[in-house]
Amino acid sequence: MRMKFLSIRLLVKSLCVAVLGLSFGAVMAEAKPKVTVVNKTYVVNAATAQDLIREMDARGPNGFWAYTDWYVKWSGSCDLSVSITYTMPKHKNEAKLDPELRKSWKSFVTALKKHEELHGAHGVQAAQEIEQTKCADGDAVIRKWSNQDKVLDKRTDHGKKDGVVLK
Repeated sequence: MRMKFLSIRLLVKSLCVAVLGLSFGAVMAEAKPKVTVVNKTYVVNAATAQDLIREMDARGPNGFWAYTDWYVKWSGSCDLSVSITYTMPKHKNEAKLDPELRKSWKSFVTALKKHEELHGAHGVQAAQEIEQTKCADGDAVIRKWSNQDKVLDKRTDHGKKDGVVLK
């Protein structure tokens, strides 16, 4: 199941850290509850934008070019943890790409990662909300934030409106 989460306080903190040039993952590691992030990749090797898109369509996780899976777990004493797994495309040999396509690829991957991090933030937000309610009705909170993933993808056309475009 695809799930996601992040409070306004953490969002503001994330934005401040981003301005300072620090990684989003470092902010998430400081968040309460405990957040674990796993980064996975799948390989593409095409030399044209059209062929890269074909490869990502064929090899991407769950029918997407990238995917974020988050899972919130809590105990009877309301100890919470969030596991976030990002799966992204990785080009086998970017250096062999035409310089213009290489630039487009790098921009595409950066925008795609930012989009996926928004999904990951939903998982953190879900966990924080569950913690704030002392684990009362966590399943409803999970459904709420899982739905926000769908809203995000619809609003951004799976990130295309935010630069997830390969030319």
